[in-house]
Amino acid sequence: MNTTPIYHTEHIRQIEEYLLSLEPQPQLMELAGKTIADITVKVATDQTRSILVIAGPGNNGGDAYVAARHLKESNFNVTVVEPIKQDSVSPEKKNAIIKWKEIGGTTENIINDDQSYDVVIDGLFGIGLKRAISGAISKLIQRINNQRSKVISIDIPSGLNASTGDIMGSCIKADHTVTFLGYKVGLHTGQGPDYSGTVHFSDLTMSDHPRIENHGYLIGSDVLENVLAPREKSSHKGTYGQLAIIGGSEGMVGAALLSGRAALKLGAGRVFIGFLETNSNKPTIDWGQPELMLWDAMSLVSMGNITCIAIGPGLGNSDEAYKVLEEALVQPVPILLDADALNIIAEQPTLLGQIDKRNIPTIMTPHPGEASRLLGCSIEEIQTNRVQAALDISIKFNAEVVLKGVGSVCAFPEGNWFINTTGNPGMASAGMGDVLTGIIAALVTQGAYTHAAVLSGVHLHGLAADELAHNGLGPIGMTASETIERARKVFNELRSKNHTSPI
Repeated sequence: MNTTPIYHTEHIRQIEEYLLSLEPQPQLMELAGKTIADITVKVATDQTRSILVIAGPGNNGGDAYVAARHLKESNFNVTVVEPIKQDSVSPEKKNAIIKWKEIGGTTENIINDDQSYDVVIDGLFGIGLKRAISGAISKLIQRINNQRSKVISIDIPSGLNASTGDIMGSCIKADHTVTFLGYKVGLHTGQGPDYSGTVHFSDLTMSDHPRIENHGYLIGSDVLENVLAPREKSSHKGTYGQLAIIGGSEGMVGAALLSGRAALKLGAGRVFIGFLETNSNKPTIDWGQPELMLWDAMSLVSMGNITCIAIGPGLGNSDEAYKVLEEALVQPVPILLDADALNIIAEQPTLLGQIDKRNIPTIMTPHPGEASRLLGCSIEEIQTNRVQAALDISIKFNAEVVLKGVGSVCAFPEGNWFINTTGNPGMASAGMGDVLTGIIAALVTQGAYTHAAVLSGVHLHGLAADELAHNGLGPIGMTASETIERARKVFNELRSKNHTSPI
């Protein structure tokens, strides 16, 4: 599996320190500034003439000066504003300022109220920001955000926490972000994707990579290529497993049906749905998908010969739901816990002991609200550091975790973590989580390694939604049912490129 590393701030600092220890030292500031200038030219329109460059007090400001010089030499009308006075300047930045002045460049302290700009380059703050932005600088950021100029941020939008995606008081809202040396967590989860725009990456021609511990990975579409072995011509429905989905309390039947339909369309051999006995309106057949087999929940859980259990979609929190969950947890098969199953576990500490006793994979797929209940903290605390929250749940419950949301975080008990790059706001609708449950459970049922099923399921689900949006079926009005059909299509197309049918 080819995965792209993603880093916290301290990891990037380690990379920088390593590069600066080399002989000769790479000219990182010159390379970064030239890259910024090149991308600015690339995304500019034919009408782009005036460019405002905001240079901050740190080395991001030095990158900004280098970019300004190259753009001025390319005959753009460049204005540099450095709004924060500084007592000391790094040698690299000092050199960048000298070269800017050598070509006739000047630096202002404030933005001219009468001047408008086609492009604003944000070099105000980088990954080293440690306190919330307020006062005059906050007003400056608001002013930039209110302009119609195209905004390009250097390394990370000023005010965005590079390690978490949290907003530190105020934040530049960029159309493009050009990031260096490594992808930053904050660009891909939390509020980062709303502020970063299109992310461009440059390793600054770094050919020698230092060893970095405990970093994460971005999930790429290659995870889907080998998650399952090619199907043999002699295979039959029993080859692809039996999945039990438990849920669908009164008024929530659709949640379980969505999971079941997703599992069937993603290849599970046979899919059973177990409804609670107390649901007086439980269906006896799914006319939209009659291949699904509908059972009583407790009978299904204890039936035996089940490959995988997924429990939670529309389960409710009744006494019967608790008893069914308790029974499901002792079954010697992989189990996926979602929705109300997670809420019951959060409320019933006695179930934690049962989870601890399991030596077979447990998968948990909480949204931020469910995650906050599992960890006994606020949703805000979860969202402030999504990677750590996912890792904390994984360690506490010895489970493979998907913390859902923009930049879904997948975390595993051994400490590995991944951030998903697919998906869009069209997925903010009812039933999407139920579909994800069905997709992941279907992959496990067919024999996928659970880690691979988690990563593949999350990525595929978002990829299906992205294709729908690209074809005009979202983001507005996208439904969970539509993502099922598109996920099947995308999955088969990707796999057909890498597998041929056996002869």
